[in-house]
Amino acid sequence: MKTFPTSAVWCFGILFISVALITTGLSEVQVVGPADPVVALAGDDIILPCSLKPNVSAEDMTVEWTGLYPTTRNVHLYRDGRDSNEEQFPSYRRRTSMFHEELKNGNVSLKLNRVTLSDAGSYRCLIPTLTSQMKDTTVQLFVVPTPIPSPAVPVLSMSLPRLLCSLLVGSPYLLVTIILLVKGCRSRTRGETRVPRKTHQDQLGDRVEEEWG
Repeated sequence: MKTFPTSAVWCFGILFISVALITTGLSEVQVVGPADPVVALAGDDIILPCSLKPNVSAEDMTVEWTGLYPTTRNVHLYRDGRDSNEEQFPSYRRRTSMFHEELKNGNVSLKLNRVTLSDAGSYRCLIPTLTSQMKDTTVQLFVVPTPIPSPAVPVLSMSLPRLLCSLLVGSPYLLVTIILLVKGCRSRTRGETRVPRKTHQDQLGDRVEEEWG
């Protein structure tokens, strides 16, 4: 009966343990996303957070970012150590990127530039090479329209008469209020009895009459 050398047994044993440790480690790694949705103004550059816990390197892994619309859209794909966006949805072209220097720390977040209203929705971060049950997470993105500048801002450069005209024309209630106030002031002025002030000569005449009287 043939027997295996002791060194060979040791080699097989170390190999088995190494594979077991790697498999067990990958099964414990989880993909984690943010607890709250991401809110952005249209036109902003935003980050969709996604990371591995514990913080193991994702440089040799495959990372898939997809948009969960009525039909799934390929947003960004990292595979074989590089970005592979040949099948990327057209509206995301030249607008997505990953932090390659942070992949070794388990950071697989996606940066999306110049977000639009149509970008709003759910995004899935998936690492298919993981054997754990938590190999993907979902990030919700809300996009708010950019507010329209207030028309009151440029009036600072107007002249006073022009500014008043603009306010009166744009606010009919203000115009009516001013007219009523003016009419009220005129009516009050007309109804007042104005007592003429005595001149210095009048005062002297009154004094003489008192002395002779």
